[in-house]
Amino acid sequence: MEGTPATIFSPEQFTPDERKMGEATERFVREQVMPFVKRLEHGEPRQMRDILIESAMLGLLGIDVPTEYGGLGLPKTTSALITEKTALQPSFAVAHAVHTSVGSLPILLFGTEEQAQHCLPKLTSGEYIGAYALTEPESGSDALAARTRAELRGDTYYLTGNKIWITNAGFADLFVTFAKVDGERFTAFLVERAPGLIVEREEHKLGLHGSSTCRVVYEGVPVPVNRRLGAEGQGAYVALYTLNIGRFKIAAAANGVAKEVFRIGWEYAHERKQFGKPIVAYDLVWRKLVRNSVQTYAVESALYRLAGDLEQAFKQPNENRQAGWRQASARFAAECALIKVASTENLHQVVDDALQIHGGYGFSEEYPIAQFYRDTRVNRIYEGTNEINRLNLVERLLHARRQGAWTSQRAKVALGGDTIAETLQTLRYLTGETLVRLETVPEVPQAIVEPLADALIALYLLDSAALRAQQTNHPLHHALVAHYHEGVKRQLLSWWTDLMDEPAPSFHLTPMSDLYQSVWAQMRS
Repeated sequence: MEGTPATIFSPEQFTPDERKMGEATERFVREQVMPFVKRLEHGEPRQMRDILIESAMLGLLGIDVPTEYGGLGLPKTTSALITEKTALQPSFAVAHAVHTSVGSLPILLFGTEEQAQHCLPKLTSGEYIGAYALTEPESGSDALAARTRAELRGDTYYLTGNKIWITNAGFADLFVTFAKVDGERFTAFLVERAPGLIVEREEHKLGLHGSSTCRVVYEGVPVPVNRRLGAEGQGAYVALYTLNIGRFKIAAAANGVAKEVFRIGWEYAHERKQFGKPIVAYDLVWRKLVRNSVQTYAVESALYRLAGDLEQAFKQPNENRQAGWRQASARFAAECALIKVASTENLHQVVDDALQIHGGYGFSEEYPIAQFYRDTRVNRIYEGTNEINRLNLVERLLHARRQGAWTSQRAKVALGGDTIAETLQTLRYLTGETLVRLETVPEVPQAIVEPLADALIALYLLDSAALRAQQTNHPLHHALVAHYHEGVKRQLLSWWTDLMDEPAPSFHLTPMSDLYQSVWAQMRS
């Protein structure tokens, strides 16, 4: 979790061509998706399939797929930028994300060359639309408790069971499906739509009404042996390695939505007048905009730092390219869990504040904030609830420590203090000492997980934001980091009390009003 301004990637480093790709994606969403939102939400979900096929013409269905399979093979940094732009319309974003991440990446990470040649060109062109069938009525977060069975007879498996909450199910052609062979060995399969695969009615969801979400029933669906994904019993690895990257993609999408919602709230605050002046002139309004900017800057800094690290890891030479990709996914599992939690919780706050700025109009479906409020709530639930991801973060770091792959700061020096470097040192000591104590504990107490995970998140975000500000040397960036740093210091005292059996270090606290004014002055300049 340590780096330098020269070693991290930040959004300011995008090339003109990469920015143009982001702009082209944004134009597509605004011009080819948004005008059809009402039809998508009130009509036939299969209309989404037509939009996905249109997006394939821009290469949007193959952003992470290598060129030899018909994709664009983009860097993880550019892929994150494009994912941000697709998220401007959440129903399209979730359909696109499932197709391009968990619907396609399992084949890249675990598929045979024959499977890749057969499936990936069809997925990148839109001939096939992908879905990911993992969750069951009795197994949500506990995926290994799945009851769907696969029975091998000759050279064919026959799948029987039920899956729920399957995105794109209403029009998907290829289902990455998980089942237990002989009721024991958890295994992944590439299941094409065929007799015996029954897609039931669309779920009546709180939000994302334009996306397709259905229960899928498997009644002895035949799957040839050559469509098994990985070895028998390897399904947990297929699921987890894929979900790591899927969580990173959710974080990128959440960051894109947060920036769009912030824009809407900003514009409304300047347009709406009460008591003779725009409501943005009132402290209780503009301070919300400052808080949103501060947190989004920290999240975005960490997101693109991680994107750069993932890209470097995926590019590492390896005799077995697939093995290298799997290693890269596993190596950054903790960071992917971390950034998913941080970005989706920031999005929740940004949307809530934007609705509050709209007042009563925000509660009306005539304004876009109401739909964003409904559509974004699920972000803290799917691809692993944020509670599960906090557990994953802590458990992955504990596993890395036990394997000797990650060491934490334990030197008790310069605790407390006023500078960002001193706060980072304190956070590293706090989290390191806590992880050391937990190494020999059979099961981590969940009462410790939340403060420890939140301290780890703050450590990663503060370090990333500070390095980015040093890199750009932009006055607004420095003001945003100073504000975020002060908030972390105040939270740190609470985390210390929950995690340590020794007195907390002392901090000099800066009046928040001064920091709000500093950020606000830079935002308006």
